[in-house]
Amino acid sequence: MKRIVCLLSILSIISSCGNNQSRDKAAADKINVAGTVNQVVGIGKIEPESDIVQLSSPVNGIVQKILKKENDSVSVGSPILELDHQLEDGKVRQLVTEVNTQAAQIKVDEASVLEYDAKYNNAVAEVQRLQRLLAKGAETQQVVDDANTAIKSYQSNLKRLQACVIVSKSKLAETNAALHVAEIERDQKIIKSPVSGKLLELSTLIGSSIDTRQSFAQISPLGKIIAVCEIDEMYADKVLAGQKAWIRNVGSQDTLSTGTVYEALSFLQKKSLFTDQSGEKEDRRVRTIKIMLDRPDRLLLNARVECVIDISGNLKK
Repeated sequence: MKRIVCLLSILSIISSCGNNQSRDKAAADKINVAGTVNQVVGIGKIEPESDIVQLSSPVNGIVQKILKKENDSVSVGSPILELDHQLEDGKVRQLVTEVNTQAAQIKVDEASVLEYDAKYNNAVAEVQRLQRLLAKGAETQQVVDDANTAIKSYQSNLKRLQACVIVSKSKLAETNAALHVAEIERDQKIIKSPVSGKLLELSTLIGSSIDTRQSFAQISPLGKIIAVCEIDEMYADKVLAGQKAWIRNVGSQDTLSTGTVYEALSFLQKKSLFTDQSGEKEDRRVRTIKIMLDRPDRLLLNARVECVIDISGNLKK
């Protein structure tokens, strides 16, 4: 009987140990499953691949005309608005008149040069004729000397007129340069699009003042639409180019678009896309990634979204 009781006790102990080992194994398996991360979520926004252009004016001024409105398509060089440029127009007209006057003066000076050049050549020929007559005794030395004096006078006037032509041409060049500057100053009052795309926002009215330190319009350049996301430093090294991603509204499970990670910055930085306030203290660092979207038509530019990146391929490797 004692042997039977001992045998039962031993079996009970063995069974108890086996159950404990099974429970320990199940708990360990549960921990391993819980510790597996297949997806990484980051906060981002939707923007053009070339980023939104913040348009500002190179000069201050008062808006005179608005030539484009929001959602209009623009091309490189398309005028968007005009600032008041009456003063610049006046300067351009004045300088154009001066250019025309100086060009006419050059023609007058050049005609005078031709006239005195002809007189000089005639005087030289006359002196040669008088010297032949003097050699034959048919003319006096005084007449020859007077003719030589006339040559020197013509020669002096010819050089003076040639110098006048040079001065007139130099003045014309200076005036043309001034005209070019005036035209640039006038053209700066006509604000043009630096890129081709769509005018998203125009925050000014006719009669409003525009400051060079402030942008007054936003333009979305032509090109692909992407999601720019910030991934917390804890999982930043798990995100790689080529991984699949899903874009959804913050707090929603509905997928708005799929995409592929095509760029991941090689350094960590402070959060920059969304902060509660300027100068906010934040110890965490983030890695910025860019996702090429498959269905960007369902997303609004500048929309705040969640970016879900599939990193399960890392585990298989």
